[in-house]
Amino acid sequence: MRHSTELSDYEFEPLQPTTVALSPAAVDWAAQICQQVPPEQQWMTFLRALALGGVQQWLEDGVSGLTLTYDPAQPPGLHVQGTVHGFRLCIVPQGTLSDGQVPIPQPTLEDVQGFAHLYLLVEVREEVDQVTILGGLRRDRLLTQRDALTLNDNGTYTVPVAFFDTAPEEILLYLNCLDPAQLETVGQLPQAASPTQEMTQEAINVWRWLGDRLDTLSNTVTSTLTWALLPPLAMSPALRSSHGPAETLATVLRQLEPAGVMIPATARGAYTDLQRAGVPLRLCALTWTHLEGSQPEWCLLLVLGPTLGEQILPGTRLVVRDAEKILADSTLSPISGANHLYAQVFGTWEEAFRVSVTLPDGSTLSWPPFVFHPEA
Repeated sequence: MRHSTELSDYEFEPLQPTTVALSPAAVDWAAQICQQVPPEQQWMTFLRALALGGVQQWLEDGVSGLTLTYDPAQPPGLHVQGTVHGFRLCIVPQGTLSDGQVPIPQPTLEDVQGFAHLYLLVEVREEVDQVTILGGLRRDRLLTQRDALTLNDNGTYTVPVAFFDTAPEEILLYLNCLDPAQLETVGQLPQAASPTQEMTQEAINVWRWLGDRLDTLSNTVTSTLTWALLPPLAMSPALRSSHGPAETLATVLRQLEPAGVMIPATARGAYTDLQRAGVPLRLCALTWTHLEGSQPEWCLLLVLGPTLGEQILPGTRLVVRDAEKILADSTLSPISGANHLYAQVFGTWEEAFRVSVTLPDGSTLSWPPFVFHPEA
């Protein structure tokens, strides 16, 4: 994931739109509840309680009137502090952002039953009884950056403040419009699986495309977003529709040649229009074999762009994973001027690749694994 938000974006002045003036009752509750923990933990518990009260007031004062549910009899600790519409929230209080990093409790990231769906970075100004909601971070996106995290001896991860690149307004949109389940699998690093396990799962076998054949799958996403074969790249342009997917793809591929992306004439592909899922985008996939070297490989090239007359929105993200890690991750920048995203990966014939498209509103479409499985 590319984080376009810089640290300076979080250098807020008081009384920003997301600044909340705490009520006397909220301050009194924070002062009382922190007395239930050992003296060395009271200050951070006090800050967490103030932050919790501020988030509660911010949500309730909003247009949607969201309600934060939590146990007021329990001191807020290093775990999920409350829920909203089924979303588990971890509120991260911070008095100063000078070091550019904050601690994230390990269980909120890794606990299978109690992980946090969303993290909220909250600045607490206890001297004036004010709280400012600075930004948010989705757990599924944090998981994609796990290699960049440092696990501390006290059971927390050190996370850069720049990772909190979701605006408070987007957090409200998630809480109002999304199902928590949409943030429980999107972006999570898949568990390592053996080649045999990968091949026995329902998959899109692109080897068949080389023989002008498509898979027929029962998967809900695949059956809804049907694939159609593209004509051979060597076909004369005169035989293609001037506005068809093949001609559009050929134009994009010509633009990629300066970047060293060369497509052999033997490559074959297919495309699917996401319009049937309510998204004005088209995903094209090409495959071919790479027989140089000691072990045969296959290539998967993906091009994501708009359908005719539409535009791809900034923030749209294309991700390709294998069984262990992210291999390609491309997000459309608002200043790039581009109208397509692409990703290219190589693997042995036993390897599988998983593809997902995440929209700016956080919703995600994903497909069964793409495999290259020559049939006997």
